[in-house]
Amino acid sequence: MPKRLAVTSVLLAFAFALGAEDALYQIDLVPSGKLISRDLPALKGTTYLFHQYPTGTLISVRKSTVKQITRMSSTAAAAVHPTRIVRIGDLPMQGSKTGPRRTTVIDRARGAAAAANAGTQARTASPD
Repeated sequence: MPKRLAVTSVLLAFAFALGAEDALYQIDLVPSGKLISRDLPALKGTTYLFHQYPTGTLISVRKSTVKQITRMSSTAAAAVHPTRIVRIGDLPMQGSKTGPRRTTVIDRARGAAAAANAGTQARTASPD
């Protein structure tokens, strides 16, 4: 009987833990913007601490930048869940990773040094 009671209490604890994961909180920021929290933000001194949704990263936000904190409804929380990831491609400053190899400043410097050394060797070589 004590084993059944222990198993039942453990299963009940897991059920509550799983139910707590469904709650999301929206943190509205001053002057605009919002963050989504996986747990209820805790006020520690002058900052709110919470785990950001969906990454779980621990974030701190100053109390003065928070407009309000609201618990999200189940429909709003369902709209927040990422359904697919869209790749944005290469940014202009990155260049193409599939195209021809970019020459860097160090490659050009190596080429210039090699050309200078080749010219010096030709001038200093003895005619033997």
